[in-house]
Amino acid sequence: MVWPSGEAAFVTGAASGIGLGIARALVAAGAKVALADIDGPRLTDVAAELTAAGGVVTTIELDVPDADQWTAAADRAEQALGPISILCNNAGVNGGGAIDETPLEAWRWVQRINIEAQFVGVSTFLPRFKERGGRAHIMNTASMAGLVPMANVGAYVSSKFASVGFTMVLRKELHGTGIGVSLLCPGTVATRLNVTAAQAETKVLGHAPDAAAVAQSGAMLAQGADPDRVGEQVVQAMQDGQFLIITHREWGPLVDEVHREVEQAFTEFDGRHGPDRTAQMLVAGGNPITP
Repeated sequence: MVWPSGEAAFVTGAASGIGLGIARALVAAGAKVALADIDGPRLTDVAAELTAAGGVVTTIELDVPDADQWTAAADRAEQALGPISILCNNAGVNGGGAIDETPLEAWRWVQRINIEAQFVGVSTFLPRFKERGGRAHIMNTASMAGLVPMANVGAYVSSKFASVGFTMVLRKELHGTGIGVSLLCPGTVATRLNVTAAQAETKVLGHAPDAAAVAQSGAMLAQGADPDRVGEQVVQAMQDGQFLIITHREWGPLVDEVHREVEQAFTEFDGRHGPDRTAQMLVAGGNPITP
């Protein structure tokens, strides 16, 4: 039996887009899936589809930024499917605009869903993974916006950069254990993110985003990768123990530009402050935080 066949997975944002693509791919690979999303009616439809395809699934209506809901959600998933060994922190939103035009409540809302909920998800399931032992996996969805800064989506970019850093640290902390870590940084994917984010922003913040911007975003997303193919790519990467998952080569030059600026700053610096002991220890493979 090839992993993850027989395993149980918990996927957030599973009612549409990449989350649904991942859920479909997991079911096709023989995994049982807890479909978590705030959209209960769509979850019901998705569950019916996957059950008809021979999958074993359960639905968990979950508002991911509400930390108080996570333990009960995890318990319900495990009561229905058995021990969860795969966590896919995929739920995400966009919101706000230019930094000086983004209300604080919109900024906080984006951060809570895109990064704080990933922390809460890991905090909920990681102790269970460690206690049970055996193979497990955590997959966090960030974005190319977590590697390349983009104007006018400052809240989104900041949250995705945080997701990248969070997941890189998680990989270091879990190195040598049986718990794998993957980071998905997709480019443009044909999801409903513009619609779901606009609906959520209207409900949570009490005002709708600019309709023209939502439509423009939707037109761009429609030209993106098929979320089902991305889901298959994610499952294959988890099977192979691959950390960084990208969806489009075209972002490479933009990522290189960011890295070149960083490298140039190090090359041109005159070393005026002398050596940094902390950096030396890290380069040598040590940890300056612990003895």
